[in-house]
Amino acid sequence: MQKNFLFPILCMIAGIFLSSCGLETVLTVKEPTVTRNAPLYSTDEYTKWYFSFITSDDDGTNFLGTDVYYKIYNSSSTLSSERSSILSVNTSTNSSAAPTRMIETYSYQPLGTSKSIDSSVFFPQVNRSVVFRLLTYANADDSSADTDERYIDHACVGIKNEGDTVYSYTDYIPFRNGNRKSFDFFDNNEDDKEKKTRDVLPEYGDADYKCAEADKDKTFDEYYVQMFAVGVALNDETVTSSYSLVLDLGSVPIKKGE
Repeated sequence: MQKNFLFPILCMIAGIFLSSCGLETVLTVKEPTVTRNAPLYSTDEYTKWYFSFITSDDDGTNFLGTDVYYKIYNSSSTLSSERSSILSVNTSTNSSAAPTRMIETYSYQPLGTSKSIDSSVFFPQVNRSVVFRLLTYANADDSSADTDERYIDHACVGIKNEGDTVYSYTDYIPFRNGNRKSFDFFDNNEDDKEKKTRDVLPEYGDADYKCAEADKDKTFDEYYVQMFAVGVALNDETVTSSYSLVLDLGSVPIKKGE
C-alpha cells in the first residue's frame, strides 16, 4: 500500500523538476529532397557543372529557409571520403548528425554572394526551384547571358517560384563565404585584371579550404567544390539554428584554363 501511495507523489515531483529544468523543444526541420542536376567533379562537360534543386517545403513558423554549404578541396579522394562520412550519418534516427559533421567536423561554410543579401539563409521561403553556377567559363557564349539558360555557362543564381515558367536571375553570383572572393580561382574570364582580390587561389588556413599541411606551399591546376543543401529553422527557446537532413547537391571541378 505504501508503494502505491508514494508512486503518484514521486511522479508529480519528477514532473515539477523536469518542468523547472526548462527542457528545450526539439525542432523537426524538413529537408530539401529533389535535385534537378547534381554534377560530379570527374565529368568533363563544363555545361553540366551547375547545381539545381528544389528548396524545402517546410511551412513551420520557425522555418527560415534553405541554406547551401560548400567546401573546397585540392584532392578528389579527400572530397569523396568526407562526403561519404557526412552521408553515412544522414539518417532520420538522428537528423542533426549529418549537418553537425558537415559544419563542425569538416568546417563546411555557408555559400556567399558577390553582394550582401538581406537574408540569414541563401534561399528563404519554400518550394522554390533554384539553379546556380559558380563561375563563368572562358569560352562562354555571351548571347546566353540574357536567356533562361544562363546557368549553362555563366555564373549566376536563378530562382523559379511555384507557377513560374522561367528563372528570375538575381543581380549577384555565388561567392565564397565572406562575400569577398569568387570561385574563379584562375581568373579564367579575366574580369579581375586590376585589383586581383576577388579571383584568387584558395590558401592554406582558409576556413573553406581543405589543405594538408604538407601541401600548404603548393598550388594546383585543379580544385574541387562539394555542395550540400540543408533546411534551417530558428529555435526560439535557445535562439540557435536547427537543421534538417542534408541534400547532396554534387561537386564540380575548377580547372585552370576553363
